[in-house]
Amino acid sequence: MDKINGEPLIPLVNVAQLLKEPVGSSRSYAVDGMLHEEIDGSVRGHFKLINTDRGILAKGALAVEVELSCSRCLNGFTYALEFEAEEEFLPTIDIASGLDLSPPEEADEFTIDSKNILDLGELIRQYTLLNLPMKPLCRPECSGIKEMNSYGTT
Repeated sequence: MDKINGEPLIPLVNVAQLLKEPVGSSRSYAVDGMLHEEIDGSVRGHFKLINTDRGILAKGALAVEVELSCSRCLNGFTYALEFEAEEEFLPTIDIASGLDLSPPEEADEFTIDSKNILDLGELIRQYTLLNLPMKPLCRPECSGIKEMNSYGTT
């Protein structure tokens, strides 16, 4: 099993060889590193990349810890979540001829770049954001910010 590791996480995978293999061929990759950009936290898990008749199917199970602010008391806390991710990445060039392929029908499709590099980072980012709570709480019984009286004291 190959390992994708970094501080921050740089989840780039060259899939040129996998694209040349028969449909159903697969590779496994471990993911372990720090998230960056708009998400402050870390991710651990694994992905299985499977050659399909259209591209590469990425199936993964991830455990993410992110730093959030409580929606009631506004204190920061660490929030842990686990989820599975599954998306197909479509190539932008033909692996055999090197010719450009027509762009995917939908603009939000995941793609493999012209150097046959698959970037799992955007998939991890999107699935993490989708699995975050709308109103995070540091603990279920959080009473929130204490009310202040007119003199600024509690």
